Amino acid sequence: MAMNRLALLTPFKHRDFRLYWLGFVTSVSGMQMFLVVQAWLVYDLTGSALQLGFLALFRAIPAVALGLVGGVFADKVDQRRLLIGTTASVACVYLVLGVVTLTGVVQVWHILGSVFIIGGLQAFDQPSRQAIFPSLINREDMMSAVALNSTIHPGTRIFAPILAGLLIDYVGIPRQGAATAIFIVAATYAIFSYMMFRVHLPPVRRSTGGSGFDDLRAGIGYILASPVFRILILTSFINAFFGMAHVTLMPIFASNLLGVASGSAISLLFSVAGIGGLMGAILGGSLGAIRRKGLLIIGGAGSYGMLLVAFASAPIYGLALAFECLASVCLQIFAVTAQSTLHSQVPDEFRGRVMGVWGMTHSVMQPFGGMFIGVMATVIGASVSVAIGGVVVAASGFFVAGGESKIRHNL
Repeated sequence: MAMNRLALLTPFKHRDFRLYWLGFVTSVSGMQMFLVVQAWLVYDLTGSALQLGFLALFRAIPAVALGLVGGVFADKVDQRRLLIGTTASVACVYLVLGVVTLTGVVQVWHILGSVFIIGGLQAFDQPSRQAIFPSLINREDMMSAVALNSTIHPGTRIFAPILAGLLIDYVGIPRQGAATAIFIVAATYAIFSYMMFRVHLPPVRRSTGGSGFDDLRAGIGYILASPVFRILILTSFINAFFGMAHVTLMPIFASNLLGVASGSAISLLFSVAGIGGLMGAILGGSLGAIRRKGLLIIGGAGSYGMLLVAFASAPIYGLALAFECLASVCLQIFAVTAQSTLHSQVPDEFRGRVMGVWGMTHSVMQPFGGMFIGVMATVIGASVSVAIGGVVVAASGFFVAGGESKIRHNL
């Protein structure tokens, strides 16, 4: 285990990977802050679960329209330049939203419009983030690099949401604190753009010939031809739509369990999920040498669903925090193992498209799931909605992923 933990750090010996990873950490920290700020602003302005669902929908619409196109771009163009342009543009959008919030004229449509534009930009950003880092390392470091990347989202979720919550609660009046947080978010994306400017991308085999539509069709056909790829991506989509989307309702759970949806109460729910996710990512990376990786995939996904049911049923805030943390451990064990399997088997000329589809877990399925669960929560309540989603996720892990013999026996 000590050797495995040491091996986890080997990708850092590569200068360009270090620059990429540090920039990635910085921008994702900003994204995690904004998740709290956007949820707090919308709930503060409207008090509506349905409006929280619309927030997820406006993030998903451009991802649906452009997500696969972004994967084609990632296989055809210089991924470094694409990342520089998209992250700088995202920083500008956040800067404008921060000014609107600081001046006190912010309305829900300002937030929804910003999320919509950022979703479109990130449809091109995310496939390139997923596709570029294997070119910055030796391929024998792939599992460790995937694990390190997988620590970023949960690791930043530990401190970034708390920082956002503290800014909202304690910097001037709450919306001044929210504006301050948004300005910090803009700065994090500008830093990532600068880091990518310093990266030297080695020559990479690109997709050549054919139209964009032909490339897109070829990429989808490649995924569909592999039972393992099909099941891993389908399971990830189900986890996101029915499971990960429950974060949309965090303000409601905080309000129901504590009687107040303060920035700190909401951010702590995000933060414990980050602690659990970081633990799961490190554990998943440390278990990379075991022979039966398929069992990690099946057990991680199935247990995630069961723990979501427990979270939804928690009678007190402390238990909800504990179950959210444990659920995130299981989700990240699944994600690290499944993603490293994809990266290790996909050829470079298909990597952008395959990982672009994989990236739709967060850019499409989770936001659409957020809209769906927001509507459900207005009808049957937040707790029942999350519990139903947990049952679907558990069934998918144990019976969909578990029903594929190549995952059970050959991974």
